[in-house]
Amino acid sequence: MRPRTDVVALVVGLIAVAVAALGLWAAFGAVSWPAVAIAAPLALVVVGLVGLVASRGNP
Repeated sequence: MRPRTDVVALVVGLIAVAVAALGLWAAFGAVSWPAVAIAAPLALVVVGLVGLVASRGNP
């Protein structure tokens, strides 16, 4: 039997990595806020899709 994936931990971890990346970007260079305004919603959609795919059961 295969162990189940902890979907909540996966989604929270991906969001934490995105926030940390933004923090590093701000620390080491100028943040392009128009780029963040486009990338942040797209990243949230991708994280949501990853969560949905990871949470579905085996057929």
